[in-house]
Amino acid sequence: MRTRVGYAGGTTPDPTYHRLGDHSECVEIDYEADVITYDDLLAVFWSSHDPRGRSYSRQYRSAILVRDEQQSAAAERSKAAIESRLGHVSTSIETLDRFYRAEDYHQKYRLRGSRRVFGELRSVMSDERAFIDSTAAARLNGWLDGWGTEAQLERELPLIGLSEAARDEVRASAARRERAVRSIR
Repeated sequence: MRTRVGYAGGTTPDPTYHRLGDHSECVEIDYEADVITYDDLLAVFWSSHDPRGRSYSRQYRSAILVRDEQQSAAAERSKAAIESRLGHVSTSIETLDRFYRAEDYHQKYRLRGSRRVFGELRSVMSDERAFIDSTAAARLNGWLDGWGTEAQLERELPLIGLSEAARDEVRASAARRERAVRSIR
């Protein structure tokens, strides 16, 4: 699975972070349907934010941008299920016209903020594009932001080839996020 940050949902040609126009910041996910289903991705989407609140700007709105009728039907079903539990949600479901990849410095943002982990991983990548498209970089970015389970982290982290100090930094960041989430519950 590959993830990229970018802009979509608007009409402004060739948006950038500083010239976003009417687009929204979004994530594009390339996935293998035999590994994870679209319905699974929708479940992660709904569980990752509170869809009831109104967005304070179009840039950060809650939206599902679909590529075809199958995705649209699945998204509508998932939205109806969430609304049956939570009441009205503000998330829109729209057809994706075009995804514009964000500038490189926006890709894997949390990972770039960890000098040690970023430096070690980037040193073994052939170029910036390989880094951005790397599954390992995507996993590390998520763990550093506190996503994933401890079991996933401990199973997969040793496979990436980081030093023990870098692995400890990833574990500490993931643990901080988990403590913060528990304190809210």
